[in-house]
Amino acid sequence: MGIDIEQTRQYYEDIKIEDLCSCDYCKNYYLQVKEAYPLVADYLNELGVDIEKPFETSPLEPDVDGMMEYCLCQYIVLGNVSDELVKKIGSVELRVGTSYPNTNIQGEHFVIDIYPIKLKWILS
Repeated sequence: MGIDIEQTRQYYEDIKIEDLCSCDYCKNYYLQVKEAYPLVADYLNELGVDIEKPFETSPLEPDVDGMMEYCLCQYIVLGNVSDELVKKIGSVELRVGTSYPNTNIQGEHFVIDIYPIKLKWILS
């Protein structure tokens, strides 16, 4: 992989809290994901990615037990991917994304999909 880890890390450092989506679904994600999925957070961190700053999330409604599934969460990585990125960390799969909103990034980059993420609904 031709990932530019330092440039990716700088990209995430430049994202401020006010730049993130402010909907309750996303807030619920930001508040818990790093603690709930420390091994995934560590792996993404090795790539320069901050798990608490997703590019996109796709939440489902909370279930009867108050658990919320995010069927897809996406992160931008700067650089390029030369071979297929497929990794499984516990119950979470990571792959190169093929469908995502416009990133508005001019340079070499790609999107990582991680799924599923299941978190307790903690906002009311």
